[in-house]
Amino acid sequence: RIITQLIVVRDRVERAENRLFKRWTFFDAEKSINKLLEPEDLCRFSADVKTVKDLQLYVRTFQESPWLPSIQQLRRNHPELKHLRLRIHEVTNMEALIDLVPAVADILKELTLVVVQPSAGKGQFELGSFPVLETLHCGGELSTVQTASMLTHARNTLKCLRLHQLQSIRENFIGQDCSFPVLEEVEISQCLSITGAGVVALLLAAARLKKLTLSYFNISGKEFKELERHAAPLRCLEVLQFNHGRRLKDLGLMLLIRCCPRLRVLNLSETFITGELFSQLRLPHVSQLEELHLKKCEKLTDTGLVEMIKVFGASLKRIDVSQTNINGESFAGADFDFVPKVEYLDVTACRAVTDKGLFSIYTKLGHELRILKACWVTRFSGDSFAQDLPFAVKLETLELGPFSSVKEHGAKTIFAKFGGSLKELRMNMAIFTGRTFADLAVARRQQPPPVLELLDLTVCFEIADDGLKLILDKYGSSLKSLKLGQTGITGESFQDVELPRLEELELAFCSKLTNAGLQAILNKVGKGLKKLNLRDTQVSEKMLAGIGEQCSALKELDLSNCKKISVNGLKKILYSFGRSDVLIIMADTAMSEEEYMNMDPIPS
Repeated sequence: RIITQLIVVRDRVERAENRLFKRWTFFDAEKSINKLLEPEDLCRFSADVKTVKDLQLYVRTFQESPWLPSIQQLRRNHPELKHLRLRIHEVTNMEALIDLVPAVADILKELTLVVVQPSAGKGQFELGSFPVLETLHCGGELSTVQTASMLTHARNTLKCLRLHQLQSIRENFIGQDCSFPVLEEVEISQCLSITGAGVVALLLAAARLKKLTLSYFNISGKEFKELERHAAPLRCLEVLQFNHGRRLKDLGLMLLIRCCPRLRVLNLSETFITGELFSQLRLPHVSQLEELHLKKCEKLTDTGLVEMIKVFGASLKRIDVSQTNINGESFAGADFDFVPKVEYLDVTACRAVTDKGLFSIYTKLGHELRILKACWVTRFSGDSFAQDLPFAVKLETLELGPFSSVKEHGAKTIFAKFGGSLKELRMNMAIFTGRTFADLAVARRQQPPPVLELLDLTVCFEIADDGLKLILDKYGSSLKSLKLGQTGITGESFQDVELPRLEELELAFCSKLTNAGLQAILNKVGKGLKKLNLRDTQVSEKMLAGIGEQCSALKELDLSNCKKISVNGLKKILYSFGRSDVLIIMADTAMSEEEYMNMDPIPS
């Protein structure tokens, strides 16, 4: 990225040879800010740069026609230019754009018109052909006729089409008898006037479409019945995303899914899908769906989710039902005629999910499950997982997050059930001490070595030294990251544990952390530690004076709001490292800005 004046940039470019510069920023020296691109800037750029093969131009406002001479000069100076990507944020003068486009049509690969003002969206609109245009992004007040004209002229090469906040186009926006032989991706967002018939016409015209995204739309889906009259109209579609469509119904969605034999990703976030009618869906093909996203589907029911899983079968690998109203208990009676292969399950903020419900879901879908996210599941305690499972546990990541109901028995059950396979465990704000975990350490000799690499117990207020020691006796040998912020530890329990692989330690807001405790920690893990967070603790500057020698591999040290550290103390800390590649964060300390500014230079 080039930030300074043009003369410096020119020298650098001459020495760059074949290296690619991704961004060219024009600098206003008087105002000390980056300036918006103007036609004269493009002329200077054209004269100063030796070779340009691929250029992206971002123009804030397109009002007048002075851009045409600048573009013409650019092309004269750089006949080697093959690809142009033009992004115009605001078009207020369509005639100037009509004059410009023919001059670059043979190299224009991408054209983005973010906002077309009402005055520019009226009247005739003939830009001519786009022989190489691959990406078109339009928004604002383009009319149906203008949109159809652009699509017609780009139909043979267009691969990606994005329509955003077009308020005036309707069902015939693609033009009469228009087809798109290479169109692969379509995104239509906040175009509330587009009808279902218009979407169907587009789908029938794009035989090679691979990804379709509709966001904030007013389509129920009943118009998709027209697709069944055609032979495999969506035979290439792999990704289907319907977001924020409150009128979309189960039946309309089912009509569309029947026409998508290669569908791999289905995203229905923030729709009113219930899933219950999927019991009537019979696919004419074997489902290949791998991802099902149902985030914030307020009307989704347990029965509906079970029916959808039955339809899509054993191919499903990722399911996201976060922020829905399911409770999970209906899964206890679910009968699947296949072994689920779900590897990722997200039930974050499903406030109705009970302890029994999550256990039922896990029992039915957990055979191959590797990642389970259950943050903000307030009714989950973990007690139900004391029951036997019908398969071997393969879970590697478990997130239980804040405001769960996990207490001592539930926490112990979770460690016992999943501790042998987990690599990451997050149990923020759980209410347990760990003092009952003694038998976990005893069982260590009877089980394979632990593989847990990340343990997050942030805001587990009741965790103290004795309970933490029992946990670390079991899992300390494999840990790389340990987060103990806002716990009740003093640090002195680290004297008798082994943490040979620990690289990251977070002790922020540990109000009981003592100097002796921190010394015990550094004696045990200092040499391998790369990141240490002591934010808002009471450790003294004397304790930290030699931290650079004890933690020779440290890359980041957070001392924010450590009120006991003075300017002289900070100097000693900095000097102890003897190197300049350490990030020390000192926000909200007792030192003033003036004291910082007056510090002596740190010797290199």
